[in-house]
Amino acid sequence: PLTLLAFLLSVPRGAATRGSDVAKSCCFQYSHKVLPWNWVHTYEFTQSSCSQPAVIFTTKRGKKICAQPMEKWVQRYISLLKTQKQL
Repeated sequence: PLTLLAFLLSVPRGAATRGSDVAKSCCFQYSHKVLPWNWVHTYEFTQSSCSQPAVIFTTKRGKKICAQPMEKWVQRYISLLKTQKQL
């Protein structure tokens, strides 16, 4: 729980808006745990001006979690969310 809180605090509140593909802030740490799929609501990529690339997942409760874009679970979640968006 404390580790998750640290990741949540690494993204300022209001960092990204729903429906946008590019976040308005950067991530300074990645989550080291796989986010449960049933928590995920949306995702965004950080801007290219950020020091490290990241995907910011927004949970159904509005929490923002930074993830490493090359992780297989992150790529799978992005693919699933893209498919849902097309429906």
